[in-house]
Amino acid sequence: MFQVYIDKPSLFEPDMAGEFKDLDKAIEFAEREKAEGEDVSYTIEETNGTVNSYGEQITRVVKRG
Repeated sequence: MFQVYIDKPSLFEPDMAGEFKDLDKAIEFAEREKAEGEDVSYTIEETNGTVNSYGEQITRVVKRG
């Protein structure tokens, strides 16, 4: 599962914009969001459903833009 986080100057912290099963669809979505403004950035994280001892999901950053 891939989670897309969008960061805009108006937001306090990056906002999760969507979850995708396919990396290509996640990248396509993130690039469309970035095209809306030059000050928009994104992070795509991969999750596999595992959690750490605090109950937080373990993720791996796949791409930033």
